[in-house]
Amino acid sequence: MEHIIVNHATMEELTHPNQMFPLSEFIDHFDTFPEGGFPSHWHQELELQIVLEGSAEYRVNGVSYTVDRGCGIYIAPEAIHQARQLSPGTVGYDVVLSPQLLINVMASAHCDQYTLPLTTRRPEAFVITPERKEGHRILEFLRQMYYTESSQVTYELFLLEHLIGLWRNLLTLFPTQAADAETQTLRLREQRMKTMLDYIHKNYQDPLTVEDIASAACVSQSECFRCFAELSRTTPVEYINQFRLLQASQLLITTSQSMADICYTTGFNNTSYFSKKFKAQYGMSPREYRNQKSRVT
Repeated sequence: MEHIIVNHATMEELTHPNQMFPLSEFIDHFDTFPEGGFPSHWHQELELQIVLEGSAEYRVNGVSYTVDRGCGIYIAPEAIHQARQLSPGTVGYDVVLSPQLLINVMASAHCDQYTLPLTTRRPEAFVITPERKEGHRILEFLRQMYYTESSQVTYELFLLEHLIGLWRNLLTLFPTQAADAETQTLRLREQRMKTMLDYIHKNYQDPLTVEDIASAACVSQSECFRCFAELSRTTPVEYINQFRLLQASQLLITTSQSMADICYTTGFNNTSYFSKKFKAQYGMSPREYRNQKSRVT
C-alpha cells in the first residue's frame, strides 16, 4: 500500500481518496510527530490501528490505553483521542473508516442490530490483543491489509471482505455497557470539547483567550479547563500553542515563507517567543527544523 503521512490534528477534515468507498489507510511513523505523538483531535470516522513496531499510549476521551507491538486498538467514531510513542521508532498501520460504510452493508443484509456500537459509539475504545482467537483474527486481517498493495485488482472488495471479518470478530469482544449518569456527563463534556477544538482549529491564526474558547461551547472558563485536563491532559493555552506549532512545522517544510511570516500566520505575535516555543516542542529552532526536513525530503 502507499505510505501516507497524515496530520492527525486536523483529521476531522479528512477527505477519502474514493468517496464512494470512504476508507483511508495510513502509516504512522511516530518519530516524525512532535514529541513522538499527536495532539487531541476527533473525526466522524472509526479508527483501527495495529502497532507494527514499538509501543504507544493512546488516550481516548480521557482514558489511557497502552498498545504494544503486535496489538491494536479500536477507536469509536467521534471519540476525542491523542497518542504518543512509548519507545523510539514506533510505527503503526492505521485504517480510518466512515461508519456509514458498515451501516449500509449491514442494512442491505437486514443485519442492522450489528451496527449498534457505531450508532451509540460504545465502546469508545478497545485494545485488541492476540490472546483470544477473535483478537488474533482481527490483527491478522489488519496485517493482511497492510501488506496488500492498493493497486491490486478488486482491492475494494478485498478491503470489504476483511472489514466484515474485522467487525464480526470485534462484536464478540466488545464489552456490554449500560448507560448511566456518569456516561451522560462524559458525553456532554466530550461534545463541549469537540466544539472548543473546532473553534481553535478554525481561529488559531487570530488572538485567542480562554474566555473565547469557553464561550464557543457556552461553558464557564473553569469547565473549559476541566474539559482540557480530562480529555487532553493539557490546558487550553498549551493546546493552542501545540496546534499553532504543528501548523508552523507544516509550513516550514511545504513553503518558502520566512520565519516571521510563519510566526504571524500561525497566530504568534512575537518571533522570539515563537522560536522559543518551537524549540521546546521540537528540540530545534524553526530554521534548523526546515533545514533538517529539507535534507530528508
